[in-house]
Amino acid sequence: MQIISWNVASIRARLSLLVKLLTEEQPDILLLQEIKSTKENFPFKEIEALGYHSYIRGEKGFNGVAILSKKELEVKYTDLPTLNEPQQARFIECKLSNIHFISVYVPNGNPPEKDPFNNERLVYKIKWMKALNEHLKTLHDKNKFFIIGGDFNVIEKDSDVYNPELYRQNALMVPGVRNEFSAMQKQGLINTIRLFNPTPNTYSFWDFQGGCWFKNLGMLLDHIFIPSNKEQRIQASGILKEYRGLEKPSDHVPVFCYLK
Repeated sequence: MQIISWNVASIRARLSLLVKLLTEEQPDILLLQEIKSTKENFPFKEIEALGYHSYIRGEKGFNGVAILSKKELEVKYTDLPTLNEPQQARFIECKLSNIHFISVYVPNGNPPEKDPFNNERLVYKIKWMKALNEHLKTLHDKNKFFIIGGDFNVIEKDSDVYNPELYRQNALMVPGVRNEFSAMQKQGLINTIRLFNPTPNTYSFWDFQGGCWFKNLGMLLDHIFIPSNKEQRIQASGILKEYRGLEKPSDHVPVFCYLK
């Protein structure tokens, strides 16, 4: 079983690359983030023509997550069940037999450019991550097998960014965010991407500005996790870096793992 996770930065803008990915890689499950689409303009027909079912939690012009699958899935949640308030489109969970698939787009958390000292977004990010951890704990406690992938918007280690000193006060890297990301993994998760790609300065994101791609000024923000007691099922994992060099790319590239 091949699982791919990809922040597409607008599914309509990246439709030709999505078709390429589905055609060439043929993943069993594709977890998407930042689709920037509602059901009304989501490319269901184009995806169905390639043999995939689509399940989305959309939002017009912003955010949005989806799960594409070769087999029909049961939708469990389209919002975090542990966050009891109106939510942005950042979470979707579907089920196939006894496996739960989760696609997440963790809030960025940085303040608006016009209000740089406003920390409301960071407070919400940490609150959102705590709610995610609560939900994952529930799945753990019930001994559920789940696969969670997405754009976590966390620079976990200094070696995950080209220049960590530039990001010490950034919402991708502040201690409160890193602590929640660490707490998630301490529940008994294994990072499938790191397992086969332990080399420092391995990136999945390069900003569109400042020539970041050509200078290799990147970050590792995208991951796929499974319960650590399923580690023996991981056969391979990797990052499809070549997608950043294609025409009209996303600023993120797909990450993948193979499970037996």
